[in-house]
Formats: sequence, structure tokens, C-alpha cells
Amino acid sequence: MASPLTCPHCHKEFSAEQIGAGAQRGFKCPHCKLFVPLDRTAEPEPAKS
Repeated sequence: MASPLTCPHCHKEFSAEQIGAGAQRGFKCPHCKLFVPLDRTAEPEPAKS
């Protein structure tokens, strides 16, 4: 199961399986359709109560 991620382009959360290999590892955002390199992904911030 993929963990939730935040796209650095559109800032929306999504879950996706990692694609690519080596330095070209990352995810494809289902919202903006852009490739998000693994090192540019950020886990969503926890909701403040």
C-alpha cells in the first residue's frame, strides 16, 4: 500500500505506487499528471487539533 504524499506542484495529497528506478524514482500525481521525483515528495503535515 502506498503512503499518502503531497505534490509539490499542485499541493494536493495523493497515494501512488513508486515508479522508475535509480535516480529517476518517483510518482505520477493523479491531479496535475506531473512526475514528482522521490526526493521532492513531502509527507502531509498532521492535522492540528
